[in-house]
Amino acid sequence: MRTNNKSTLSKITESRNFGLVLGLIVLLIVAAIITPSMYSLNSILNMLQNNAVYGLLAIGEMMVIITAGIDISIGATLSLTGVICCRLMAENPGVPGIVWLLLSLVIGALCGAFNGLLVGYFKMVPMIATLGTMYIFRGFSFLFSGGEWWFPHQFTEGYMAFATKKILGIPSILWILIIVFILAILFLGYTSKGRRIYAIGTNQESAQVAGIKQPRVVFLAMTLCGMLAGLSGMLYTANYATCSYMIGDAYEMTAIAICILGGVSIVGGKGKVDGVIIGFLMMSVITYFISLLPGLSVWSDAIQGAIIIAAVALNKFTERSAEKRALKERSALI
Repeated sequence: MRTNNKSTLSKITESRNFGLVLGLIVLLIVAAIITPSMYSLNSILNMLQNNAVYGLLAIGEMMVIITAGIDISIGATLSLTGVICCRLMAENPGVPGIVWLLLSLVIGALCGAFNGLLVGYFKMVPMIATLGTMYIFRGFSFLFSGGEWWFPHQFTEGYMAFATKKILGIPSILWILIIVFILAILFLGYTSKGRRIYAIGTNQESAQVAGIKQPRVVFLAMTLCGMLAGLSGMLYTANYATCSYMIGDAYEMTAIAICILGGVSIVGGKGKVDGVIIGFLMMSVITYFISLLPGLSVWSDAIQGAIIIAAVALNKFTERSAEKRALKERSALI
């Protein structure tokens, strides 16, 4: 019985998420000491509400990275979707808000499907393909906007309600984020299509031998990623009641940072939603903490870059430690 307890404790402490949770706790303690006002209920809700879009983008990016790909066009997809929804909403104020939510999903899915077509079926390098589509989507965003900005007085109550309306004291954008987290856990962990995404990223040749069609899986992952980016575009504009073609600039970098911080392997095949959730919480605390200290705000990009490098180093260390433990266990059996 004692051996079983020890092995269970070892598994917990050796888990990468244990280190993440420990890091998050330390970060919260340090932030609480320096800025105690940060931990009022309103401050916490505001922090999560203002960073919710990053959580949505990170879940979509995670699915693409697991396939051993990457999508750097999600910020542009967010911009294009936000601009189209805001322009149509301003011109048709009588249309129910749910229409714009559904439209954002469709626009995002089309953008993601285009990426999936290029990468999955035309075999283009993911970074090159999505770099090209990033500029295409940004260009269309500017054309649809005509260089205009949309301001709070142009937004309808029904449109903004999807981000700002409080249900049980929690903004609706956070309820949407929670639902997406749950759906992602169920999809990746308990469906055959979710398992195929992991299989493609782990070993494409073995997956093909097993009858898994790589183009279809990549197409699905990128379409879902685009769909979440589109949803983020609508929710971003609803949350801030403002829009221009410039929104979402470099958001893909933050989403990728959250994924790496959450233990998603940049070479594919590894990563869990719970790790991304912890990474999202850590990034939310860091960005909010930086915003409260004016002296650090100029260092925000540098800090984010350092976080990415540290997270990649931690991932490598964790993988090597796991390989060494596995080798020792096999040696003990010989």
